[in-house]
Amino acid sequence: MHARKTVMYDGNGKPWIKRGSASAFDVAMGAFDGAEICELVGLFILHELKSKLGAHSVGLYRDDGLAVLKQCSGSEADRTRKRIIQIFKQFDLKITVETNLKAVNFLDVNLDLSTGIHKPYRKPNNPPMYINADSNHPPSIIKNIPSGIGKRISNISSSRDVFSNAADIYNEALKDSGYSEEITYEESNQESNTASNRRSNNNHRTRKRKAIWFNPPFSNNVKSNVGGKFLKLIKKHFPAGSKLNKIFNKNSMKVSYSCMRNMGSIMRSHNTRTRNKAKNTPKKECNCRTKSSCPLKGKCLTESIIYRATVQSGNTSMFYVGLSGGKFKDRYNNHTKSFRHSKYEKETELSKYIWKLKQQNSDYSINWEIVHKSNTCMRQSGNCNLCIDEKLAILLAKKTNSSSALNKRSELVSKCRHGYKPANRAKKK
Repeated sequence: MHARKTVMYDGNGKPWIKRGSASAFDVAMGAFDGAEICELVGLFILHELKSKLGAHSVGLYRDDGLAVLKQCSGSEADRTRKRIIQIFKQFDLKITVETNLKAVNFLDVNLDLSTGIHKPYRKPNNPPMYINADSNHPPSIIKNIPSGIGKRISNISSSRDVFSNAADIYNEALKDSGYSEEITYEESNQESNTASNRRSNNNHRTRKRKAIWFNPPFSNNVKSNVGGKFLKLIKKHFPAGSKLNKIFNKNSMKVSYSCMRNMGSIMRSHNTRTRNKAKNTPKKECNCRTKSSCPLKGKCLTESIIYRATVQSGNTSMFYVGLSGGKFKDRYNNHTKSFRHSKYEKETELSKYIWKLKQQNSDYSINWEIVHKSNTCMRQSGNCNLCIDEKLAILLAKKTNSSSALNKRSELVSKCRHGYKPANRAKKK
């Protein structure tokens, strides 16, 4: 928690901090890690409740909690309520606690201790809404929505009669969204539950299959079977007997369609880019003392770029493609450091080649150039723009002249090292 950086900034570009506090920061609504932060805080508070109250029958989901007090009088329950409020208060948090309840609404379930019945619950004036049956979503998602709703309502209904009483509002919502199917009650399978319990009690560990997922965006406008063509390419280029067939095959490569961005998200992105362009002020592009010696010809302070270093030694010309998330000058200084000190010889493929030339007493010169300008913001799919652009640049360069490329194939499957930098995060006004 203390190592986390805020995702909301003030007008001066500094992290937003709560007034009257030197350490409390904001977790913006819609933050990529907002749910994880909430879970961490919840686990910490549950630990405090358990250690200070000795309460074991306590559950927490996001900002809703539920506790069961057995053989507890009304006055004891009220004292427990006050102690819980005090625990939350010491962390600068507020909580509303209700005690001595026989029935309670928790999330989407109504639990009644007096009757032993649990049934679906919805807040007043909050009818369910589902994506339209004709929307631009993968067919598997559209097809499974009615069955998924039916399964959930069945699980939180204690009997078929309870399910039937609650089903009308969900069937009506499905009809309004263009579905002809209605939800049906599913009996709980006691045998499967018993079998799963036996498996969970087994001491043997089940190894999880390692799979590489390909998630192309789905659109009704695309008639080609993208997933099928992808699997055919895997079979064609990594046939049985290939050295890489063990890694790339139909069992280790999986396909699952992802959803396209909706119109609201596209418009927000467009508006944010337009506003940011209007606010952009000219930045200093070079701080070299001698402008003629600048490695990028007066643009060494450019950020988020894909660069290419061409090493000329005699009649031999080799090139290296890399990226710089921050200022290129910082990345350039790291390269020159690895050229000067032997302990950094194996830092990059470029430094390995330079030291090889030094050992051969060969003269060389390096020419630096910008291949592409990008950014370290995350795409809608959760991928880093800069890393993807670098891999594409390496592929295109190797396709043109693979014998002169210093980059290794392993760089094409390397992980992003820029962390989460969500694109188009709203600034605090």
